[in-house]
Amino acid sequence: MQCPNCGGHMGLEDAYCPYCGTRNSMAAQHQSDMAHYRDEYERTQEQVLRNTSFVQRHGSWLVILVILLVALMVGFGLLANAWDIGYSIREKNVESGMQADRLVLESYLEQGDYGKFLGYYEANDINLSRDNPYQGVRMAAGAYVNLLQDVASLNDPNGYSFKPDRISDTCYYLAEDLNKIYTLEEEHSGYLDEYLPDSMRGYLEDIRDRTSAIAITYFGLTKDDIETIPSLSKRKLAQMIEEGIKS
Repeated sequence: MQCPNCGGHMGLEDAYCPYCGTRNSMAAQHQSDMAHYRDEYERTQEQVLRNTSFVQRHGSWLVILVILLVALMVGFGLLANAWDIGYSIREKNVESGMQADRLVLESYLEQGDYGKFLGYYEANDINLSRDNPYQGVRMAAGAYVNLLQDVASLNDPNGYSFKPDRISDTCYYLAEDLNKIYTLEEEHSGYLDEYLPDSMRGYLEDIRDRTSAIAITYFGLTKDDIETIPSLSKRKLAQMIEEGIKS
């Protein structure tokens, strides 16, 4: 599966994305589903053992073997399909509540409260909806919220030490977030109408306006620098940000 924040690969056992650290909201549910079906498997195994004991007293080893094989196949089948079953149930729940969710999400967007929009989106598994026009805005909002958090850490003298290696790391994360915000159309050009429909593009522009103000104020970038972001490598952009912060 892909991380909804950075697009990196995550396993279902990963509590957090190994690339960007975003909490994997599906991990806990997956582990719960697996525990449920593991219990089913163990109950099946107990029944097999009871049946085996009964058949053994009657001397039929062939029947014992058949029962064991069938039970094991059923048990492993339940485990293999546990995630698919749980995912399907959650997907149906999301679809049934999507009309109400839209009202909440678009209220947050209209207010420009991208933090609450992002929190509601994640908490209610909106990414599971098949009719989801918010994917592109969610990506930009996630990058924007990350940007605010990193800027806050850079400007907190009590919570951030200006060591060269830490500044460089943070500047690279900032460059990644800026890149996501300004190259979203290029990265998803193959299915842009679905990923970022016309009704959502105004919110992306608002996020970009806010991001530009942050970049000019805190990173020393100019409007011309911002226009070049789509053509810059992340390493070069991180270097420009670091130079702006230090100056």
